[in-house]
Amino acid sequence: MDKETLSFIDKDFDLEVRKSVIKELLSIKLKHVMAESKYNLKNTRMSILWLAKGKLKEVVYLTKRAKIDFRDVITWTIKEK
Repeated sequence: MDKETLSFIDKDFDLEVRKSVIKELLSIKLKHVMAESKYNLKNTRMSILWLAKGKLKEVVYLTKRAKIDFRDVITWTIKEK
């Protein structure tokens, strides 16, 4: 996982849940995003973090949704901004 993503996790999530957040995000693989693109993978993971607002339960939910269709979480992020 890249430094920007880890920094976001450190900033938004309590210490005791950070490993679980990372584990959830790492469960999203290139096969879950269009064209197996690293760019899409990072955008998906960052969108999940942004939408979760520091809540592990939301990371779990959003990760499941992203595995179905990663575009959902990206779209929701755009709508919230």
